[in-house]
Amino acid sequence: MSSEKKHMNWTGGSWQLTETSSETKSTIIDAHSHVYRRFASSPNKEESKRCLMFWQNHLRDFTKFWRKDDATLVEEELLDYPSDNIYEMPDINFRMGSYGQAEFTIDGVDYVAQFYPPNLENLEATPERMIAEMNVAGVDMGILQTDHVYGDTNEYFRDCSRKFPGRFIGLAQVREWEADQEREAARLKESVLEYGNRGLYFSVEPFALNHWTDHIDDARFEPLWSMARQLEIPVWWYLDARWQDRTAGFLQRIDELERWTDEHPDIPSVITHGIVPAAVIHDIGMPDKAVSLLKRPNTYAEILFQAKWPDYPFVECHDMFKHLRDEVGAESLMWGSDMPFSSGFWCTYRQAIDYIRVHCDFLSDGEKSMILGGNAARMFGID
Repeated sequence: MSSEKKHMNWTGGSWQLTETSSETKSTIIDAHSHVYRRFASSPNKEESKRCLMFWQNHLRDFTKFWRKDDATLVEEELLDYPSDNIYEMPDINFRMGSYGQAEFTIDGVDYVAQFYPPNLENLEATPERMIAEMNVAGVDMGILQTDHVYGDTNEYFRDCSRKFPGRFIGLAQVREWEADQEREAARLKESVLEYGNRGLYFSVEPFALNHWTDHIDDARFEPLWSMARQLEIPVWWYLDARWQDRTAGFLQRIDELERWTDEHPDIPSVITHGIVPAAVIHDIGMPDKAVSLLKRPNTYAEILFQAKWPDYPFVECHDMFKHLRDEVGAESLMWGSDMPFSSGFWCTYRQAIDYIRVHCDFLSDGEKSMILGGNAARMFGID
């Protein structure tokens, strides 16, 4: 992947940079990919209602909206509210629209939030669409992260993996706000053994349903972790709580995960979404306690620097990226794209790879191969 080996190649539809190295092409595995049905489309009314609640809270710090009737731009925090109690969110008839948009109504005025790319006409990402995206970008496999904003995904991931064998790795979903219940350990077991999902995705955001009284290292969650250990699967963590004070929320979860790792050193652990939330990374940088956590055995992080800086090829991230490589080693880092969200806001899918493959000259060819797929392949036993 070194710069002197790059040349231009005509593919019939475009010119692309290709490698002339005689070495075998490295496998590209996207550690942060998505497939999902239309948001809040479940026939289960409770699930759809919960999905909409999470999305409204998820967008609380958006600052750009349009009035639906005349497309006038409105730059205000229309969805924020002076509390961390999700049950105190205002009733604004928050709903799904089309072309990547959500809609809501305040004082009789309808507003539009462009919270996903406009090319998501029906607010869904089918496996067929994502396979096409992967083929164009040169991605061999996608690890399917999940969240309750996407609804119940366990069976959907099963169906996608069976329809396209070798292209997707699904992460199992549990109800984190009920993770101390036996049925959630049973749900995880079913998702892995019967549905073929190969890791657990665990988000702290649903703790909002219990008024933030839950903590990652609570002893009552031990049956779930025992099941993960029994199944020999990794846990993928989402640590951004979207509190009013997002820095305090993130640092608290890092402390909890540190204590959890002390108690569960044998369970592989991945911090997703580029470690530090994009909303606060320019204020706090990469905290020493987060770096220290990544030095522990079996602890990894998803790299998502394209979400943190606005201009491709994101050269502003190089110092932080190099610092991470120097401190924890390339073997602890995995590349993710957050497709299809990323392609409408940050860069193209191929650019999400090429900022590492082409522009991070401080990384060796071997380090790029590890980050862009080798580490994920090793975690899941992929040849």
